[in-house]
Amino acid sequence: MTDASIQAWESELKALLERIRTHPSSNLDDARQRAVVLEKLIADYNRTQA
Repeated sequence: MTDASIQAWESELKALLERIRTHPSSNLDDARQRAVVLEKLIADYNRTQA
């Protein structure tokens, strides 16, 4: 992975979390699932870089 990829994932995750926070009653199952995947990818990357 490149730093640009990680930054893109972090940016996407931030946008998803903001969308979930501002529209909690909407059906955002796909966004929540994507957020879980992004969190895992970012955590795995950070764990391997430490």
